[in-house]
Amino acid sequence: MKRLVIIGAGISGLAAATAAADARQGDELEILVLEAGPKVGGKAQTIRRNGYLLEAGPTGYLDNEPLMDELVQKAGLEKLGADDAAARRFLVRDGKLREIQASPPRFLTSGILSPGGVLRIATEPFRKQKTDPKDESVWEFAARRLGPQAADRIIAPMVLGVYAGDAKRTSLSAAFPRMAELEAEYGSLVKALISLRNQKGKTSGGPAGPSGKLTSFAGGLDQLPLKLAESCQARGDFQVRLNTRVETLTYGIDSARPNDDPGGNPEAKPGVWNLRISSNGTTKAIQAEAVVLATEANVAAKLLASPAPDIATELKDIPMPHVAVVGLGFGPDALAKAPRGFGALIQRGGGIRILGVLWDTFLFPERSPDGTVLMRCMVGGATDPEAAKLTDEELVALTHADLTKLLNLDGTAPIFTEVVRWPNAIPQYEMGHLARMDRIHTAMASLEQTAPGLYLAGNYTAGVAFAKAAKAGDAAGREAAERVLKDANRPSQA
Repeated sequence: MKRLVIIGAGISGLAAATAAADARQGDELEILVLEAGPKVGGKAQTIRRNGYLLEAGPTGYLDNEPLMDELVQKAGLEKLGADDAAARRFLVRDGKLREIQASPPRFLTSGILSPGGVLRIATEPFRKQKTDPKDESVWEFAARRLGPQAADRIIAPMVLGVYAGDAKRTSLSAAFPRMAELEAEYGSLVKALISLRNQKGKTSGGPAGPSGKLTSFAGGLDQLPLKLAESCQARGDFQVRLNTRVETLTYGIDSARPNDDPGGNPEAKPGVWNLRISSNGTTKAIQAEAVVLATEANVAAKLLASPAPDIATELKDIPMPHVAVVGLGFGPDALAKAPRGFGALIQRGGGIRILGVLWDTFLFPERSPDGTVLMRCMVGGATDPEAAKLTDEELVALTHADLTKLLNLDGTAPIFTEVVRWPNAIPQYEMGHLARMDRIHTAMASLEQTAPGLYLAGNYTAGVAFAKAAKAGDAAGREAAERVLKDANRPSQA
């Protein structure tokens, strides 16, 4: 019996396990998922309390990735599309909410940009196309094509909303490759938008990325990893061990290794990965022919410090700032004042400290009790590292104060509060990220010659979105399983 171990039971790890189960033939491959925490899902965690349903991590995913439909089917779930109100998006300018209008005439009069800023966008088709391959920040790209005002007021808040990142440090080609592709293909973002709108029936998406409908589930986004793990284990596809931490990862003989699992080989063997794991106060070692690291970059870096120090160094240097998710529930007065929409992005320097606000009540049904409204705010990120020092009470207070400014909530106190902290929230695709990943891929190819069977998956590899993380896990799990099975079926050279 060959063994594939997947470290991490977030959506990347579970997608890897599912893909590996699909790729194997019969029962000759054991698939084991090890999760350090008490439940699966990674950052896809949903809090249910007092009639409120708060997403502690991602809100949902775009339903334009076929793999997600496959995972949903395996989990036995039904998709839940966002309400129509989710199509309405807002920006905060001069302390006021301003709706982002799809109609050019209405957008031009929305007050988001000054007349000079509007004129600068109007001349975008006449700007020279970038031809050199040098990495460019998202802000530099936006300022060059749309003007500095649009870069500050529209694009920088967008980067905060997606990555909790600094647009001046975020790599365009890594974080928003679609923008770079459209300039290369059309020579202009305005020309690209016109062309895409004329391509009826196609899901080409906009400049920031592909189109799709925001999707979740009746009980929250964490239903997918929870039900996927439950269903797949019931079918015998793979096994998940919770509260099981991998302490060390080495390749080859481990002289200090204790006995393996009951029924396994108690002697360490060359040519396999040795994992020292701890669970419920006990430590033991297991072996695997292949390992998928579906963890955060910093966790993967610690595990690879011995077998692959060059890769570990690269992973350790990927920034992952602290972000706090603050959920506040209000009564009827605030419900009447909250715009029916997805939420608002907020420009830095306008007296509002939160990175953005989502009006969860209007996104999916039954997210708050009748007559109430649930608002979810993010605080911290790459532009506000000092927020990590704030207490929960201070985070609630500043969030309440900012929402009071935005929505005129004077005298309206929250009736529900929840604070969730992510010390390492979102990997930052900063300048040079693609070059870093190229170095990692080169080092992984070299490692394959001496310590084969190691694969990386996670949201630092090919996109931070929920569906992209799943896709990265799917590719890694399938490749790992096929490799182990190929080696197992290779004729002996003796």
